[in-house]
Amino acid sequence: MNIETANALFRENKLEEALKVYKKINKEHPLYEQAQFNIQLVNKRLNRSTDPLNFKESKVATSSSTMPLDGPLVSVVMPVFNVAPYLDASIMSVLNQTYENIELIIVDDASTDNGMNIIKMYEKQDSRIKVISLEFNTLGGAGIPSNIGVDHAKGEYIAYADSDDILNEKAIESMLRAAVEQDAEIVVADFCNFDNESRIFSPSYDKDRWNGVPLNTILHPKEYPELFRLSPVPWRKLYKTSFLEKNNIRFPEGDYFYEDNPLHWFVLASAQKVVLIDEEVAYHRMEREGQTMGAGFYKLSAQFCHLNSIRNYLIAQNDVPKKYWEELSDFAYRANWVVDKQEEDKLKNIVKKRYYQTAHDINTAAKLSDDEIKKIRSGYLKRCKEYDAAYPNKDLAIVIPIYNCVDLFPQLMESVLKLSMSNEIFLIDDGSTDGTTELCQEYAKSNPHVFCFSQSNKGAGVARNSVIPLITAKYTYFVDADDEVDIKALTEAVNFGIINNHDLVLAKYKIHFHDKDTYRGMWNDDEAIWTQLKQADTNDDKKALSSKLINYPWNRVIKTKLLHDENIFFGKTVVHNDVPYHWHSIIAAKNIGIYDNAICYHRKFEKRQQITNITDARRLMVLEAYRYTHELIKGYQAYPLIFKSWEKFIRDLINWAKSRIPEEHLKTYGQRQKQIINELEAVKL
Repeated sequence: MNIETANALFRENKLEEALKVYKKINKEHPLYEQAQFNIQLVNKRLNRSTDPLNFKESKVATSSSTMPLDGPLVSVVMPVFNVAPYLDASIMSVLNQTYENIELIIVDDASTDNGMNIIKMYEKQDSRIKVISLEFNTLGGAGIPSNIGVDHAKGEYIAYADSDDILNEKAIESMLRAAVEQDAEIVVADFCNFDNESRIFSPSYDKDRWNGVPLNTILHPKEYPELFRLSPVPWRKLYKTSFLEKNNIRFPEGDYFYEDNPLHWFVLASAQKVVLIDEEVAYHRMEREGQTMGAGFYKLSAQFCHLNSIRNYLIAQNDVPKKYWEELSDFAYRANWVVDKQEEDKLKNIVKKRYYQTAHDINTAAKLSDDEIKKIRSGYLKRCKEYDAAYPNKDLAIVIPIYNCVDLFPQLMESVLKLSMSNEIFLIDDGSTDGTTELCQEYAKSNPHVFCFSQSNKGAGVARNSVIPLITAKYTYFVDADDEVDIKALTEAVNFGIINNHDLVLAKYKIHFHDKDTYRGMWNDDEAIWTQLKQADTNDDKKALSSKLINYPWNRVIKTKLLHDENIFFGKTVVHNDVPYHWHSIIAAKNIGIYDNAICYHRKFEKRQQITNITDARRLMVLEAYRYTHELIKGYQAYPLIFKSWEKFIRDLINWAKSRIPEEHLKTYGQRQKQIINELEAVKL
């Protein structure tokens, strides 16, 4: 039987007919679970008590008042990526809310399943749905698509819905009633989990943290810091849009997950009117394939990035209550679970160092004395001392993404292994098939400061990003596996940065034409810019000039603190992934140094395949490189300084890429090209 037929009958309020069709869908049908859930919804509409999924009765508000159906518009943001089996139930749970004045903003993050077909079906049936279809999958988890959804929202309030979860039918009504009656900036509700296979329900894991916190009344986090310890998930909350805008609150954006944590802290650290309601508004699906809980254990170090983001957010606020800092310090203490998850001792030690660095930076920013830290957790200082000693301090981290480079990579590796300064080397094999994987593993086995990681072929940008949260060294250098490095020049550049406290050191480079075995200096345009850079006096002048350089990642050494504090990452696309790194590192740098020697000898090939030679549909990724980078840099105060360079760069880049776009994509590419030019023209106005 066709579940779409039943869904259509449901939407037309032909409940009895819909029920008959749903009941005919057997257990072998891939959408059987969704049919069972919809049976439960129909039975509720028909005032029946049958509950095939054993859903608990919702503890909805008992107030005699009813929220007017034409009350404030609520924008429900739903990021979607490859969750087609669960979409029907999730979308219908939003559309069937008892409070109907909503808009459902579905942001499809370039899904590769048939999810868009499902979304379009509902879009045709309900005018409240707005669909944003992203061209390419964004960095990280749900953060970026969620931010895009909020930017397009028109509602007075914002709610979130996970695309594999189910909202209680009175979720929006219950939270909105509390928000309106109490004039709250944020409403926090309860939820329950259900196992995707067994369908067994369990209460929210933070329920015991509600003890002693008043319900249905205005709370200030300063008086109830326990609020910070509630589950950070956004789909249990309702946010006042004006509050988010006033405080410029969005998810942090980067190539990581668990973005819920900093958003939770950003909100509570800025809020003065929080209401807690004891009502289950969402049913959270657990243990489904693809959830981030199953990520590689070393990637859990993203938690340190988020703690760092929270620290920086509090530093930027005025008159932050000391209670907030104490809560953040305790949150950092509890991040020990990331250490415990590591199975390899060598890797565990570097994660311990990251733990120590993060906790130390938070406690320093909080201005907490040793006695105050001991009051937070009696064993805190002892653990930090132990974790600091578990791994030595390093001056330089070298990050090398590698793909099928077994012939040239050893030359680079044997060179960097001769570095005299303390260093850590991260090798990320990007799905090689030529023996590179085994070679990387051997280097890591033979050298205590070399770490080897593997991933399926996702590109150099994602490979580099995967280890950024692990870096402990003062400075970081990204180099390609088929290039050459002058270790004397690299050492001098790092020491130059340390002595002068530069957070970005730009260096010259040379080009090695591998097939002819000939060399030349920098490209002519870069050489002309370099001449001016050496004469530049101010950091603003250096920003404006250096932004014009070719976006090579290996022409600079970056302070790791800048990398972590500003959440600087490479793009996710296979081509042009170095574009955001180039522009973001330059616009964020506060003290740029100019090192007048070549560090890297970049190989160019005539026969060997390189990224610059790609002429297939992947070249369309230039569009995402523009979108992501522009969103990053336009929020910086220095944006006007580099805008002319940025505009020229993008115009030249999209024109250059056009000749490499397959003919069948040229029409679409031309339309997007016009949109980009119009956006840039609007900025100039």
